[in-house]
Amino acid sequence: MAAVQKLLRKGKPLSPQPPRKKPAPKKSSPEQSDAVRDILVEAARTQLAAVTAVTTFWAGWAEVAHTYALAVSDELAKLDGRDGDVDDLVGRISDLTREYLRNITEIPTTSVKHFNSQLEKIGRPASRRTRAARVKT
Repeated sequence: MAAVQKLLRKGKPLSPQPPRKKPAPKKSSPEQSDAVRDILVEAARTQLAAVTAVTTFWAGWAEVAHTYALAVSDELAKLDGRDGDVDDLVGRISDLTREYLRNITEIPTTSVKHFNSQLEKIGRPASRRTRAARVKT
């Protein structure tokens, strides 16, 4: 900064610096571009399969929880009715809870199967065909 002030005091104009040019990006070979593209496409496919597996998990959980809540609610409603028996209620709710827990533990397996099937369904793209020139006879 002191050097700039010195030059300004002497009356010498500062020479503008030419704008710096960015180096041109290196061009990659077609094989390298295809490899990068394949990696990005594979990553996108895997992410899509993961997202659908997660949504399958949460949808399954919501369905099982909804079914359980409705069944317990129905059992409690029977208790309020004239034919409600408290001793049987505990047994029926225990059965419903056992069924709920069994269904909940199946959800992760279902989600993993869905994830694997999505990966297989999407699969790896077929290699690009190159056309060979035909010889005319």
